[in-house]
This record gives sequence, C-alpha cells and structure tokens, in this order.
Amino acid sequence: MKLYIALGSNIGDREENLRSALRLTAEAAGPLLRCSSFHETEPVGFCSCHRFLNAAALFETSLSATELLDITQQIEIRMGRTTKSAGGIHHDRPIDIDLLALGDEHIDLPALTLPHPRLHLRRFVLEPLAEIDPAWRHPVSGQSIAGMTAALNRPDIVEADRPTEEILSALNRLLPQLSDTAPQLTSDSLSRLLASTSTHLYLLRDENGTIQGTATLCLCASPTGTKAWAEDVVTDRNCRGRGYGRALAEHLKAEGRRLGAKAVLLTSRPAREAANRLYASAGFERRETNVYRWTTSAGGEMPSADDASNTGNE
Repeated sequence: MKLYIALGSNIGDREENLRSALRLTAEAAGPLLRCSSFHETEPVGFCSCHRFLNAAALFETSLSATELLDITQQIEIRMGRTTKSAGGIHHDRPIDIDLLALGDEHIDLPALTLPHPRLHLRRFVLEPLAEIDPAWRHPVSGQSIAGMTAALNRPDIVEADRPTEEILSALNRLLPQLSDTAPQLTSDSLSRLLASTSTHLYLLRDENGTIQGTATLCLCASPTGTKAWAEDVVTDRNCRGRGYGRALAEHLKAEGRRLGAKAVLLTSRPAREAANRLYASAGFERRETNVYRWTTSAGGEMPSADDASNTGNE
C-alpha cells in the first residue's frame, strides 16, 4: 500500500535530519519509492527565527496506520524531538513526521485522522507532494493537488491604515528586491507615508497572513484630471508562480477606479520582459512616450515602478 508522509526540520542539521528520518522510516515501514526536493519555508503557526526544510515522501508498506503512527513517533523521539505540538502551540523541532495518506483509506481515530485533516491547507505539504505524485487526489474530497494549491493562491489585499512593526519589517524585506539602492524605512518615514492623503499603500497577505507583496498608488490632481501612479509593486521572490503579481495589478486598477482617477499609470523597463508581459495581459496599454527623471539631492532615492521586476515572475 502507498504511504505518503510529510517531513520538516528547523533546528540542527536540517538536511541531515530529513535524510535520517527517511532512512529510519524506510527501515521500519517499507521501501522509499520517491522523495521530493527539500523546500525552505517560514514557520507556520508560531514565530521562530529558524526556517524549516520540508519534504514529502512516498513509501510502499504493508503496515497498518496505527503501526505507522507508532513508528514515526518513535523515530521523532529517537532523533531528539521531546515536545509534540498540541492545542495550537508549536515549537522548534529537529524532526516532524506527519502521516498524510495511506492508500485510499479513510481513518478517523482519536489519535489519527487520514488523510491528514489539514493537508489541503498546507502549502509546505502540497508543493512537495506535487513533485512525487502530481496526479494524486484526496481520497475523501476528490480534489487534485493542483486544485488544492490553487485554492491557496487567493491572497488578501488590504490598504495599510496605521504603521506597525510587522508592516515596517515586511517593506524592508520586500523593497530591496526592487532595487539594491532601496533605503531602509524607519518608523517615522512609514508614519509620514501613511499620513499622506494622496498615498495609498496596499499589502498582500498569503493564506497564513504573512505579507508577501506590496504596491502603492500615488494620486496626482492636475488640470487634465486626477491620475494614479503605481509605484513599488513587488512580490516576494520566494512566492513566484502564485499569481500574486496579477492580483496586485488587478487591485491597483480597481482602486484607481474607486479613487476617481482617470488612469492608472506605471513604468517598466523593456528589459523586465516578464513584468511587461504581466502588465500587458492585465490590460495596461504601452504608451509611446519618453520618461524623464531629475533626481533631487533631498533624501534618498526611492525605487519606483520602473525598478519593479518581481511582479513579472508570475
């Protein structure tokens, strides 16, 4: 019978921890058929400075689900895990082994539910699982891995209304991905930015609530009508391929309309081929015009939409 498991490690020699867990599981449960690459991810459900390595693996086994649960828990103990997650409280751990599915079995016991009840909510499980068996379908819901992953690729985009340490940290992580010369924002500069009535800062959050993208609309009133300039459009480089760039582009269009702008304008260098394809496919029309810039000596130069590249990597 096919056994699917997920593995994670965020302390110690993470790669060696995963390899040791795979070897010990194969020795006790049955031969390893396939293993995904190792994915580095942020902790989910708790705060830690230690990032995870995650993987999914497929084994052939003749053991029962309860036998497999006992085996994997003993391996965790043997490898130094002393505290299990419980009641929504999570901890750093040298190894975490979760049973995901056992053939087409549907098991509902006090100590074990299969398929794993949160499998469809965990990107760090679905993406490795797609590598080892892209055709796999959830035995209960019938959903494909692609379908479950697509359901996670629906970000929440909101306007920032007050400065927080979370927003400041996220911007200082994202803006350098636009330009090597991006200055580090301070609490004061973020407060001034959000206090401006003509500036609208948008935050894109993933399914875990983590800020993974941002964009800014700057409204400019002129005799020829109010225009909205899109600036600093960026999604985290670790989130490419999820459609976040398109989501931001569509949100900027909708917000420009809501705010009464006659047009939403942005610039993108010709070398940013993916970004230009994205903007064109989102309905932005390329204009035959020249863009001129004169940089003042006041303050640091901020990256603009002309420097935005990561939204094109979708």
